[in-house]
Amino acid sequence: MSTALNSMGRSRRALPTVLGLLGIVGATGGLLLDGPVWLGLIGVVLGGLYLSGTAVLAVVLGQIALVTVETPSLLSLALVEGGLFLTLLSVATKTPDSRVASSLVALIVPLLGGFVWLSVWRWTIDPLRVGFAILVGTAIVGYLLHRYLLIELDIVTADIASDRDFQ
Repeated sequence: MSTALNSMGRSRRALPTVLGLLGIVGATGGLLLDGPVWLGLIGVVLGGLYLSGTAVLAVVLGQIALVTVETPSLLSLALVEGGLFLTLLSVATKTPDSRVASSLVALIVPLLGGFVWLSVWRWTIDPLRVGFAILVGTAIVGYLLHRYLLIELDIVTADIASDRDFQ
């Protein structure tokens, strides 16, 4: 009986990993569809970042790599964005409150993809500037979320002297 429960628990944990790797493969395929062959190496880096536990960095790198594709087709854009969406969604399903995390993912990935599409193909901004803006924006939002969680969990308070234990 306990063996069946252990295998069921293991398979539930393996599902997000398979979902995330499927997303990485889809994003890499979308990059290779309309982009240069060297973007295959970016796909390997995306997989490495995902497996090392930094799926958010993998998504940011995927968005930046999408900027390097000159004029992607709608299919290529959909594959990359869909793959990156699955990658973030796989991490969000592992969190204790997966509904909130999944909703956040469903909001952020289309926003990043829309920003890339608008800035490169509609506003004709230099792709390196777009990639830099995505990287800086993600870093700022990540830091603000980190600080918010420190305050929410009462790790950082208004009393500086009581916070020295956590520094």
